[in-house]
Amino acid sequence: MNDLVSHFDREANEYPIQIGSDYTQNRKWALVLEHAPRVGVAADIGAATGRHAIKLASSKRTVVAVDPSIGMLDELLRHAEACRAKETIHRCAAALPNLPFAKNSFDLAFCFSTLLLLTPGAQAEAVATMAGTLRPGGTLIVDLAGTRSLAIRYWRRYYRSQGLDGVYGHTAADACRLLERNGLEIISQEAHGTLSQFLLFPGLQAIPGLVRLIRGGKTGPGWDAAVSRRVPRFAERWYIVARKPVHTDS
Repeated sequence: MNDLVSHFDREANEYPIQIGSDYTQNRKWALVLEHAPRVGVAADIGAATGRHAIKLASSKRTVVAVDPSIGMLDELLRHAEACRAKETIHRCAAALPNLPFAKNSFDLAFCFSTLLLLTPGAQAEAVATMAGTLRPGGTLIVDLAGTRSLAIRYWRRYYRSQGLDGVYGHTAADACRLLERNGLEIISQEAHGTLSQFLLFPGLQAIPGLVRLIRGGKTGPGWDAAVSRRVPRFAERWYIVARKPVHTDS
């Protein structure tokens, strides 16, 4: 974990602070906004520089931004002050699979690009931890790597070259079971990246207009969304929304 924290401390000054212009990235934000409580507390777990947390806190919702990297949290605070979201966002230095929160703390928890960097055992522990922090009726939104994708091989090599363990993925069924084992009910599961992962091949991103055609934009999906729906088993990422039942003993 120290290696992971050090890696992201080094990345903090250059890490994106905007959600991005393509459909796939904006879809994450759309899911957060769709399930965010009007009154209550949300947690962005693996918040980095706060591109989702600050945007949600700017709408006067209370958000706890969780990240193990102090460098990332320092950048988050700077951007929160610039966006006048400092009063509704609270920073917490902590790392999955363990979090310093009591049960039934949050109405919404979302965790993007974080679970895939944990080993399968740590992923299972992390999901159990996040599920436990949800209030009855609360929602958990996660993204998980697709184990049959081409991109997982690329990112596994990349992160291992940085001295980290790599990236760990799941099939569609196993991804859902990971959440269901912790008493959560699957609301939706989306496949993304089946086509856009081919943009990792050298030279393709330089072809004029190709990236936008494949990834789409803020106003609508591109080719990737259609291909991912038709061939989901090779998705690069799963976006999963799950809910904790209102009547639960956990």
